[in-house]
Amino acid sequence: MNHDHQSFDCRCPHGGFSESIFRAAKLQLGRRSFIGGVAAASVAAMLPWRARAADEVTVLKAARLFDGKTMHSPGVLVLKGDRIVSMTSGNAGSDAHIVELGDVTLMPGLIDCHTHVAPFMVASHYLVQPGRTADNVGEAAIMGMRSAQAMLHNGFTTLRDVGGGWGIDIAVRDSINDGYIQGPRILCAGPSLSITGGHGDANDLPEYVTVDQSTIEGGVSYGPYGFREKVREHVKRHVDVIKILATGGVLSYGDVWDVPQLNLDEIQAIVDESTKFGRKVAAHCHGDKGISVAVEGGVHSIEHCTGVGEATLKNMQQRGTHLVPTVWALDSILVPGNPNHIPEGSVHKAQNAAKLRDEGMQRALASSVSIAYGTDAGVFPHKENNKDFAILAKMGMHPIDVMKSATSTAAGLLGTNDRGTLAPGKLADVVAFSGDPSRDIALLERTPAAIYLGGKRISA
Repeated sequence: MNHDHQSFDCRCPHGGFSESIFRAAKLQLGRRSFIGGVAAASVAAMLPWRARAADEVTVLKAARLFDGKTMHSPGVLVLKGDRIVSMTSGNAGSDAHIVELGDVTLMPGLIDCHTHVAPFMVASHYLVQPGRTADNVGEAAIMGMRSAQAMLHNGFTTLRDVGGGWGIDIAVRDSINDGYIQGPRILCAGPSLSITGGHGDANDLPEYVTVDQSTIEGGVSYGPYGFREKVREHVKRHVDVIKILATGGVLSYGDVWDVPQLNLDEIQAIVDESTKFGRKVAAHCHGDKGISVAVEGGVHSIEHCTGVGEATLKNMQQRGTHLVPTVWALDSILVPGNPNHIPEGSVHKAQNAAKLRDEGMQRALASSVSIAYGTDAGVFPHKENNKDFAILAKMGMHPIDVMKSATSTAAGLLGTNDRGTLAPGKLADVVAFSGDPSRDIALLERTPAAIYLGGKRISA
């Protein structure tokens, strides 16, 4: 194995699932590590975001409000506990806490449908890439937590993690859900499902290096029944969504980026088994040939969707298949000077993919396919997961549609009907941006004026 840390070809955390790593990460992030033995009252003091009174009422007032579908002016929201209870200040009562936010636009908390929260785990400190990889569980757990928080501070209150490593992604999700750490709501996929030698396999390992499959559950398999068993393993690990690698990848070694990998009968089996257990299926896809197979197989979203053709788009429209474009991920590889140290082979793949990506996106924007916001954060620094907004608008997507893609449309893809729109009964996940993003979408790349997660204001 080459010990030059800049020679690693794959930047996606395509590891398996390790029970020991998962438990160690939970220990690092959970109560036993940070607050073990502390009385319940002290816990509330240490974790103020959990101590919110259930009957506390807050009224947010702003110049505008985007409810996930349309703009309103002025904007008013009444929050009680972790829910929106009204959009009329007269319903708040005399004891309500009034927050005048001024010239801002209230929006549903943003949703990123394609992230990788957990860093890639490597076997040696000498292979560590600062900010991208870790060589021990504690460091990886903390990095995963910080990555999730970086996206929360951009206004993203919900993330879909579509391919984590070793269980750290699930540990971060669980620790946030349990209130041990503050972070966005996360839906996890666990290890991505891949064919042998495919985008999710360890093709960069020399023949004398082996992975102990008896202790690590990965996503590599073959045949319809093999992949059904992988879905069952994932359900056993309490994943929220199933991620498949239907084609080769740009940032993987040894495979052709736009060649179909999973067969139709394998995809159909995965979708059938996942549907049985209430999980949706997201498909990594480059090249129209592989995209068309995944769509025909019944997946719920096409991630990247590079070079999609008109016939495939029509099938997506008919089936309700969402497109998750991840445009900055590809553009970040091609930044002059290669600041992210992407290997030459992957840069060459990205150059070929970019032209097809742009052509496919023009066809997609001319269609009625639903586009859900997703970035592939983790391929680039997580704090940059707000860069896709302006790029999508530059490609020709209307600013209101871009805003929908990261709110109501994204929630529709995830199947989370308690968020993505602002209405009574919805989660009080609210973000405020200065100015009017429907006129200048680039405003969504700035630090939010305010972020409310479950009704509690957090620092941006």
